[in-house]
Order: sequence, then C-alpha cells, then structure tokens
Amino acid sequence: MSVTLYDLSRQINPCLVQQAMDLIRPAQRIALLAHEHPDGDCIGSALGLAHILQQVGKTAVPVCADVPPKTLNFLPGIEMVQRTLGDQDYDLVFALDAGELSRFGPVYEQAKAYLDTVNIINIDHHISSSGCGTVNIIDPSAAATAELVVLFQQEAGLPLNREAAICLLTGIITDTSSFQYTNTTPRVLEVAAVLMQAGAIPEPIVQSMYRTRPLAQVRFQAKVIDNASIACSGRLMWSYATAATLAESKAIPEMDDGFAGMMRDIEGVQVAAFFKSYDEPDITRLSLRAAAPYNAAEICQRFGGGGHPRAAGATIHKPIEAAMQEVISYLKHIMGCEEPTNSQGTQE
Repeated sequence: MSVTLYDLSRQINPCLVQQAMDLIRPAQRIALLAHEHPDGDCIGSALGLAHILQQVGKTAVPVCADVPPKTLNFLPGIEMVQRTLGDQDYDLVFALDAGELSRFGPVYEQAKAYLDTVNIINIDHHISSSGCGTVNIIDPSAAATAELVVLFQQEAGLPLNREAAICLLTGIITDTSSFQYTNTTPRVLEVAAVLMQAGAIPEPIVQSMYRTRPLAQVRFQAKVIDNASIACSGRLMWSYATAATLAESKAIPEMDDGFAGMMRDIEGVQVAAFFKSYDEPDITRLSLRAAAPYNAAEICQRFGGGGHPRAAGATIHKPIEAAMQEVISYLKHIMGCEEPTNSQGTQE
C-alpha cells in the first residue's frame, strides 16, 4: 500500500500567508504575545517564531504577562520573554495560541488602546477562537499552535534553525502529551519530523517537562489525590487546591500543571475536573479533561471557557466551594447522575 505524505507547504490558505507576509516584510520591531498562565505551546510558539523572524533581520520580542514555568527554562531564548510591551514601539504584533485579546491578560489591559489599533497576526488552533487579528490563521484541526507556526514557515519559505525547532517541538509535545492524545495526526507527526530534521530532539524536552519534578510537587500531587472525590460509578473524578494546600506541600502555583490529566489517567475515569483558588477567593480556575463521548471544550464553554475536546478550562467568578458545586452538578447531569444548575464565568 502506498503512503501519501502531506505537502506541508500547502496546509494554510496561501492568501492568508501572503497577507501576513505583506505585514511582516516592512515591519522592523515585532512583538509576539503568549497568553497569560502560559504553557509550552504558547511560549514555544512565541519563542520559535521569534527565532524565525530574527533570521530574516527582524527585532522580535516575546511577551507574556506571567513568568513561564521553570520546566520551560531549557528553551533557547527563554530569557528574551518580557512581562509587558514596554514602550509599545512595535510595527506588528503576533497574538499566539488564543483568539481573543483578553486572553493575554495584563499585557492587553495595560496596552488596550495600542493593541486595538495595531496590525495583528493571530495564529491559534482552539475551536472556540473567533480571531482577533488583521490576519487570522486559525485551524482547530491542528494539534498545537506550534504546528501552525511551522506550516506558516513552510508556506512562507522562512528559515528554520535549531533554536526555533526546539521551541516549536516543545509546543507540539505539550499539546499532544508527547503524541499520546487523539489530536496526534499524521500531519503533526510530519511537522515534528521537520523539526527533528532541523535539530530538535524530543528526549530532553520530555525529560524536562514530564520526568523531572521537585519533591514539593510530588507532595502537592499527593494532597490533590487525597482531596479527590468520585461519582457516576467512578466515571467522574474531581479535586481541588487552595492556598492552604500549597502551604502544606511547600509548593508554588505553577506546580499544579497536569493535575486534571493525572486524574483522567486513573482507571475508569472519563471526566476529570481540577479546581484551584489561591490568592483570589472569589475566582476559581477549572481545568477539565474528558474522554469521548464527552467534550471538554463544550462543557467549559457553558462556564464561559473553552479549549479542546479532550482538554479545556474556564475561570469562574465564584468562591471555590460554589464553583465546584455548580460544575460538578452539571457534570453529574450530563453523565446521568444529577440535575444541572445555571453557570457563568470567563475563559481560563
């Protein structure tokens, strides 16, 4: 049987790529925005694209409102990430891994007037994205925004060096969980192959992100599992963490990454929810993981959030006890256990 490989240079609408390049060519200073509460995909995409643009003579500045997790300290150029737009003296802005400017948090709030008028190229793969750019490159079939950045690079004929490849492969490994999720398509594997040909090696990325953990984080995980509850004959599992949980574990907030996935991996669990509220008592952040037939993105959209079918999140403007009761009641309802309640929130 013959196997047809993807032509990676034809996966994004050429007209959109041309429109984006028409903005890139005259620009000298370009800002690359990664959303608040950053993960490997948004930071990897911002840094990877920065390395690509620097090779064609651009001053490219990655910007993120929050400090990237320490697990990403291995990324080439991580020291370039700024917390604000500074003097806002940019000719062009990339908005990465989110389709709404509000998802960039304080960066948007502090520079709203500027970002509402500057040319923006929006690259994102979330199904809930409406697009926030002059040019919007949005493809929910992509496993990661980093995948789309590579497809853009291929179509535009831009250079790809080892530093960019490491950052972009990190984004793909993050959003596919090392190619374990159902969003691992033949195309994303071919994109990963292109990045490996450019010098990226998966093993050190996986080692840093998934295999090396501080003792405090392991204790934190143990606390979260100890707090866990189950329903629907073990098909639904949820847990929570507060400032007290952090203090008892001697952990820091960024160590809670992946807790919903950890619960989802438990035998029999189809839907896993992790709730956290640390320094804002009236705000609860929800992370949700779901197996078919349940859609995490659709569930979180009910609470003002969004994401992917298997992984999504929301920020609910209620204390953690009330938020948990509301979300779990709805989950029990759709899983055949309990009546729903009303909901309200904003995307995580």
